[in-house]
Amino acid sequence: MRKSPWLSCLLACGLSTLTGSCDSSDDDGSGGAGGKSSMKPDSGMSMSAADVDNPDELNDSCPANDIGPTDDAFGLKGDCCYRTSNKARIDEAATQRVLEFRLSYFMLINHLSTIDPTLFGGTTIDRFDNEEQNVLVRFSLPQKDGKVSKGKGKLKIGPGRYNCDGTYSFYSDKAAPKDGGDQDRWFVPEVELDVVNPEAKDRTLVTAPFKASLATQNRASYLPYLTGAPGFTLDWEGQSQGFDYLELPIGEENYDCIGSRKGSTWKPGGKSVAYGRLDLNDRDKIDLLGITFCQLMAFGADTSAPSCQTTERCEPGKSGCRWKRLPDSLCPVSDEDKAKWGCHLGYADNPDNAPLEPNCTKEAPKDIDPDNGTPEGQCCDPLAREDSGLPACNAWAQINEFVASAVEITDKTSDELQESCHGK
Repeated sequence: MRKSPWLSCLLACGLSTLTGSCDSSDDDGSGGAGGKSSMKPDSGMSMSAADVDNPDELNDSCPANDIGPTDDAFGLKGDCCYRTSNKARIDEAATQRVLEFRLSYFMLINHLSTIDPTLFGGTTIDRFDNEEQNVLVRFSLPQKDGKVSKGKGKLKIGPGRYNCDGTYSFYSDKAAPKDGGDQDRWFVPEVELDVVNPEAKDRTLVTAPFKASLATQNRASYLPYLTGAPGFTLDWEGQSQGFDYLELPIGEENYDCIGSRKGSTWKPGGKSVAYGRLDLNDRDKIDLLGITFCQLMAFGADTSAPSCQTTERCEPGKSGCRWKRLPDSLCPVSDEDKAKWGCHLGYADNPDNAPLEPNCTKEAPKDIDPDNGTPEGQCCDPLAREDSGLPACNAWAQINEFVASAVEITDKTSDELQESCHGK
């Protein structure tokens, strides 16, 4: 099923460099500096957060209230614990409307047999609540006469850091460690979008044509997972590609909050999908578990889990079968394939994948352009049988629920890792 994408870029991620789509020449590597906005002229956000009259009061039920600042300018406020109002920073005379968010809550919901949120969700939530994990989003939408209009827009989504002063920064192309692969793998380029339905209040507001966005879809994206306070270090990196929104309320009533927090519980407001390849998620062991993320997705939290890449596949639940969830998706690996098709669901029978449905064929389609009604690609065999006539599934679909809260993201990227901000 073609998802008519909001964007076809990569999730929660370092996105690496995208040829011709980004420019880090204005980056001095200093990270966010102070509480003043560095938004470029005519950005639609002409005021700094310190000057903004935020429309909501401070919210005492928000998590980690000892992470400063706690004043009205940057303190946690509103239904979703946002720091800086997008609504209050809109300049109706500008030609762009800029909306900036941090994912305050981000939970994998379709791997219940191996990554049950009741067992592992607390750790994930704590990372976000304590500013240890930051996925940042910036939409730049065309604006005319004070309204979003048809035309070209831009988006940046990927990993970043909290600056302990109320602002956030994307990571630079020098932030990732040199010994873990390309050093620019956490860097987030801007992706071009088309605003096709400016009146829409959901994911149909913008789209990214399949063929134009294919290279971005297929970039491997990396999300760093950090150890906790008092001092943050890199624990492991999760890889995904082919990110898209499944549900995204984006009317003006959602400019500050997509989702909410009720008491001590998050109420998700959106849903997304991405794809995690076996090979790229089988590199770093998760310190807490002693296994890789690939092993966790395949076999659950079993410290004696076998290899997720070489262990013979079998039907989960059968006697002697260690697999609890088989790969269900196909991602291109070679440069030749990456130029033709993107990651897609290729197997229908894994549980919890709704609303995703396979849009694939047994034979590889010759001309793939789902925008014009073609299948997304070839189906795949989760059991990797040589006589199936299908390629082996080499990835899992990952469906996440999220809450997005308005923040101020500086224009200065950071090549310094996140630090602990408790008590600051």
